Amino acid sequence: MLIIDQSAITRFYWQLYYNFLGCITLMRGETCMVFNKKMFVLIIIPGILGVLLSFAMSIFQMNRDTTITAGILLKQLDNVTQIVQHTTKLTSILVMKPCKDILEQLIANGALTPYVRTTGLIENNFQICSSVSGFKKMNVNDVYGTSFHNKNKESRIVSISGTSFVPGKTAIVFLMPIGNDMTAFSIVESRYIYDLMDVLDDENDDSFSLRFTEGPAIISGVNNNDRLYMLKRDFNSAISQARLTVTTPMISLYPYIISNVLYILPLSIILSFILYFLWQHWMSRKMSLAEEIKKGMSSGEFSVHYQPVCDTTTKACLGVEALMRWQREDGKNISPVVFIRAAEEENLIIPLTKHLFELIIQDVQSWKVKKPFHLGINIAAEHLAHPDFVGDVLHIKNAISDKFNIVLEITERNLVEDTDLALQKINELRIHGCEFAVDDFGTGYCSLGLLQKLSVDYLKIDKSFIDTLTTAGRRNASFRYYY
Repeated sequence: MLIIDQSAITRFYWQLYYNFLGCITLMRGETCMVFNKKMFVLIIIPGILGVLLSFAMSIFQMNRDTTITAGILLKQLDNVTQIVQHTTKLTSILVMKPCKDILEQLIANGALTPYVRTTGLIENNFQICSSVSGFKKMNVNDVYGTSFHNKNKESRIVSISGTSFVPGKTAIVFLMPIGNDMTAFSIVESRYIYDLMDVLDDENDDSFSLRFTEGPAIISGVNNNDRLYMLKRDFNSAISQARLTVTTPMISLYPYIISNVLYILPLSIILSFILYFLWQHWMSRKMSLAEEIKKGMSSGEFSVHYQPVCDTTTKACLGVEALMRWQREDGKNISPVVFIRAAEEENLIIPLTKHLFELIIQDVQSWKVKKPFHLGINIAAEHLAHPDFVGDVLHIKNAISDKFNIVLEITERNLVEDTDLALQKINELRIHGCEFAVDDFGTGYCSLGLLQKLSVDYLKIDKSFIDTLTTAGRRNASFRYYY
């Protein structure tokens, strides 16, 4: 049995933990670590998973050891069975001779064969010859407390609680029918099985229950009647006609768990530290990207690309859609998906949109266009909900030529999030000549009824929605659309 000093283990892991904190403190130049929820999850979850893995491994290992133990016991029992069956067969060969002529041979077989206590012959449920009682005829029920009559004429192995010669001592009887109501038998003392059980149950405090074709069970091991069982398994042997039940108490799982925890917990701690440093690295990159966005705005790294908006009939350019792009000083282009998402997460989307307005003002000052020239600008949900939104839009409206028709593009999702607020600001800006378009319409966020309530000017229909429309459906559309 594994014996472990738990206090020593506890001291070891606390020391490891404090060393880690000290290491982090020195690296960061701080007096303490500030944990947030994400850090807590990154450090605790691997530990919990490690404990669960230790528990699962412990069950598997105990199950494996139980299988090995049962295999050893049944293999030894099969070995005993084969030896005793051979002796019983030798006895059956002597059936045609008188008992006084074969008694000496029976005594020799019983004395010289391992495990065999008695061997002899039974006729019509009477013992007529035995290596112990000689040729004295005795009733089987009186001697063994049961009848050995076998209607199926098959070899059997049964257990009995004792004999008239050795009462109270469980024995195993091997029976081999010969014919003409004659049966050869051999008896084995159960102490050989008990001794092996006693050796094997020391490992996990197992309890063994061995049953043969008939008779009482041979039970050995710790009395587990009052314990909570963790594992109970049955094993069978065709050779010895036995069923072995091994019961292991829950307390036997404890050494396995401790052993596995000592092995897995350090790995879990290492994994926690790795995840923590990866998270720190990711957070630093995330924060650095936010700083890069601020730096990019101040150093002029952002620019605006203008995507033409054309009449599908005349092919004439009726306007443009302003699209922000970012090329860093090193020439590397950052995807809008990346920097817009980062700006939204770091509360920089409104400053970035205001910067977009200023870039547009600079770009379109020299443009010579015909009124009304469509100028589409994408608006974020955060900006739409901000108190400065109307003022920011009026700023760009007043700063550029009245030949430009400003069309603010808002995604369908943003309209649904706060319909009343969106309607209020749309109506206010519409008074000043601004128009509104719903972007990505058809993705499932709002209905035509809501659009009629908002009274938007354009729909930018999502391609997935276009693909489902029929030609007739497009002719009957209630709104102008472009894509």
